[in-house]
Amino acid sequence: MPHFDQTQHDETLHLSLQGCWVLAESVAIHNALNAIKPATNNVLVLDASHVESVDVSGAWLVYQQAQRWQQQGINVQFEQFPAEYLAYFTATSSAPSETGKSGGVVSMIQGLGKRVFGLGNTLHSAIAFLGHSVIALFQSLFAPREFRLRSVLHHVFATGITATPIVGLIACLISIVITYQGGGQLRELGAEIYTVDMVAISVLRELGVLLTAIMVAGRSGSAFAAEIGLMKTNQEIDALEVLGKDPILILVVPRLVALVIALPLLTIIADIMALVAAALIASTILDISFTQFFARVAANIEFKTFAAGLIKAPFFAVGIALIACWQGMRVTGSSESLGKHTTKAVVDAIFLVLVLDALFSMLFYRLGF
Repeated sequence: MPHFDQTQHDETLHLSLQGCWVLAESVAIHNALNAIKPATNNVLVLDASHVESVDVSGAWLVYQQAQRWQQQGINVQFEQFPAEYLAYFTATSSAPSETGKSGGVVSMIQGLGKRVFGLGNTLHSAIAFLGHSVIALFQSLFAPREFRLRSVLHHVFATGITATPIVGLIACLISIVITYQGGGQLRELGAEIYTVDMVAISVLRELGVLLTAIMVAGRSGSAFAAEIGLMKTNQEIDALEVLGKDPILILVVPRLVALVIALPLLTIIADIMALVAAALIASTILDISFTQFFARVAANIEFKTFAAGLIKAPFFAVGIALIACWQGMRVTGSSESLGKHTTKAVVDAIFLVLVLDALFSMLFYRLGF
């Protein structure tokens, strides 16, 4: 049976939807909505975070009543309602605005306010998720019984071992391209031997870890978001909470730890495959033998060049895992929301990897590393 839990705080009336708000309960929904008589100076908050189920019909009835309250001068706010429902209702019920500069300015200000408010909510959600994840990680480290080793090993296999062929292939192809393009230019200057230095520094310091992280973000990041998002859609995460389990501890921490282990290992494999491929191509087009290639790498490339790339890998892994799991947790329950947040997980993770790479480049430059 649909009903409200009411909480009055100063001039804010908080209504928490309880029960099933679906088409079959439309009469009861009408009765529940009509029983609410907010004061005109109240701020009315409609919170759907604890509702058992809500469909488009139930949400539409709530939205219509909210429109009536707003016409009475009551400030109505929605919390935890399916975003796609509210966006559809707003687009459906909006009428062409009156012409005039004032209407356009008001509309622009309202749009800006909505974007700022949405950005604030997103930032709050991200910070809360990050804090919860850090707490759960330390909890699992200091309480071994809470640490899900089997799940970590499973995700290391899924994100690391099964990704080895594609990561190795990408590394080989990129090193071949660099060797062909750079070697051809240097050969015209009689400095083809420096192709070895160029390829080794590019791969070990930047391209090996960067391309690996981008591949992992697209492959494993999307998988994390889709898996957790589907569990959110099927209410499996709600079931974990009902059982008193922490979803972050069970779902996020094993993926985070597994990716921190897998990404550096994949980076090492990518570096090795890229150098081997470059050596083979150099022996073909530049007359630099396999032995000469690796002898020059050993003589001219310092260990800090390799370390500069490897140091980035755990930070990239943490960013990818947290963003992917966070986007999965933000799925609201529809297939459209699942697809949207899976896409955002990949885009945001790749963007964060590039930002972190730029920050590391500036940091290493300042440190002379």
